[in-house]
Amino acid sequence: MVDNEILEFQPVRLEDYDKIYPYTSAYGEGSCQHSPVSMFSQSEKYGDSFCIQDNVLYTLRSHLCNDTYRVYLAPLCAENLRKDAFARILADAKSYGKKVKFVTLTERAAEILVQAFPDRFDYEENRDMAEYIYCASQMAEFSGKELRKRRAEVHTFWNIFGERASITPIRHEDIPSCLEYEQKWLADNLETHDKDTLLRDARMIDIQMAKYDALHLSGVILRIDGEIRGFCYGTKLGNTYDVIVEKADRSIPHSFKVLRMESAKQCAADCEFVNMEEDVGLPGLRALKMAYKPEFLLQKLIATERG
Repeated sequence: MVDNEILEFQPVRLEDYDKIYPYTSAYGEGSCQHSPVSMFSQSEKYGDSFCIQDNVLYTLRSHLCNDTYRVYLAPLCAENLRKDAFARILADAKSYGKKVKFVTLTERAAEILVQAFPDRFDYEENRDMAEYIYCASQMAEFSGKELRKRRAEVHTFWNIFGERASITPIRHEDIPSCLEYEQKWLADNLETHDKDTLLRDARMIDIQMAKYDALHLSGVILRIDGEIRGFCYGTKLGNTYDVIVEKADRSIPHSFKVLRMESAKQCAADCEFVNMEEDVGLPGLRALKMAYKPEFLLQKLIATERG
């Protein structure tokens, strides 16, 4: 039974990480959208605010709200609490005179919403936001026949560079050098990529790197002849390692493949899955992610309350 108690949302702050993570790790299905790192560092894009009430995490995407809809993520909680949690969100939106829109719903969350409120919502699959989930042990070795070519390309990299190249964990003292490399990478790519997206991503990286340890990030650096030529990092979401950022010099043959293998090996050793996130509808990126043979796609839906 849902009472009249309102949901009091507040912006996600760094000090809220430990409050949010238990819910996202246990109930977030390994989705990068259900990450306190994303909620904190992408406030410019989404304006995520949260409320924890009666053992449920509620998330409001305040920057996506408009005159018609209040926009939420699915509530994260134990299965037996989820129907009432959805009802509480409907009541919250109604108190503002608005309808509800859910974004990036997983299929399981959508099933529960349909059961709780049949014929209340229209559903639309958002293929561009599907997340690519891989077996962590397979990514750490590029094992199996299907990844034989990737494995050979990594061997080619080491045959070319040998002891000139190294892969090491990102340490606190490495962060200024990583940010310096990111600025160089940004300058080299601004003219050939979407400028606004790259600049927004650069600001996100600055925020994440500035709070690297507090956000529980981990990653690796590629150096050749002692010079940084790439890095990647991510965070754990329960039994899934979410790869947030990959940067490398495309003039270095197979550098991205080496980073992907080594980040899985060094950062996801105790995880079951690696999440390479979405392709955002880019054909080339979609083909690349499919080439690594995902274990499954974490499909996403948008649910819009009917009039």
